[in-house]
Amino acid sequence: MEDIIIGEIKKNRGEKIVFSLGEFKGKKRIDIRTYFLGDEEDSEVWKPTKKGVNISLDQWQEFKEILHKIDDSLES
Repeated sequence: MEDIIIGEIKKNRGEKIVFSLGEFKGKKRIDIRTYFLGDEEDSEVWKPTKKGVNISLDQWQEFKEILHKIDDSLES
């Protein structure tokens, strides 16, 4: 299975955060990673950095619960 990009958030002109769904050793994973614009002349190629996380589906459920807690904290 090739990684499927679900969404992106632009950080600045040369960086973005990419949310993707992929597979590793036969198990689905969610990857949230910073990408940078390549240094090649006239490059439009985005390259992944080591800055990011790769989350299993079990961890994804926990991650979503934490996001809900963050939302609740921001609203109070």
